[in-house]
Amino acid sequence: MRVPFMAHIAAFVLTAMPLAAYQQAAQQAAPQGPHPKSQKEVDALKQVQAAAQASNYDAEIAAINNVLENFADTDYKPMLLSMAMDAAQRKGDYPQTVVWGERIIQNDPKDFSARILLAADIAQHTRENDLDKDQSLKKVDDYAHQGLDLLKTASDTPPVGFNGTAADYAAFKKDQAGLAEAAIGQADELRKKYPEAIEQYKTALNDAAHPNSTTLAFLSRAYVENKQYDDAIATADKVLAMSDAPSQVKQFAQAQKDNATKLKAAASK
Repeated sequence: MRVPFMAHIAAFVLTAMPLAAYQQAAQQAAPQGPHPKSQKEVDALKQVQAAAQASNYDAEIAAINNVLENFADTDYKPMLLSMAMDAAQRKGDYPQTVVWGERIIQNDPKDFSARILLAADIAQHTRENDLDKDQSLKKVDDYAHQGLDLLKTASDTPPVGFNGTAADYAAFKKDQAGLAEAAIGQADELRKKYPEAIEQYKTALNDAAHPNSTTLAFLSRAYVENKQYDDAIATADKVLAMSDAPSQVKQFAQAQKDNATKLKAAASK
């Protein structure tokens, strides 16, 4: 099951304004925010936009690489790196997701979202019998806690490229905090620290601005593992009652409910 992730910077929208118009505007006033510096850059960015709108993730990443390689001083670098990480994540390319996330952090050490998304993705791809499990879980903890620390001092002003109001951005940051806490909970589960995992998931749900069906499903699983079967069933039922929960998350929650029901019956014999 894959955690549904929200892109931490919304896809930018380029106008079809020709280069001459950009140059004229630049002469009239200082440019506000990021802007293309040449018609060639405009054309390259349009290729990114077209691939993103078509949900062609391979083409989107290739187009982003083209911009970054040929227009090293592009004002859109932070946005493009974020879009590339999101595209890699959406197409299920875990190694590339990590690569792009690390590039975002290298470009902007204060980026909290890349750290949190890395923590969540690494947690999702770590298995109990992995030889490098301990190293992976340390990365989860480090990235998640670093992200939470950066959130405490993050600006209230939405960054360039964020598609929403200041209130939307405040809610986004709360959801990011919830995602970080849930990643720590997953790490605790993999360490078989089930009571700690349960508390982390509860914190994640309390910190987030919006109900997260995936975190609830993970909480149900942690209850099963901690032999709290009634709590597991009740929590799974909450997921099943959510109209916006993805089908795969509901299937996972149903599996937890079925498992808890079976184990509860066996324990009562």
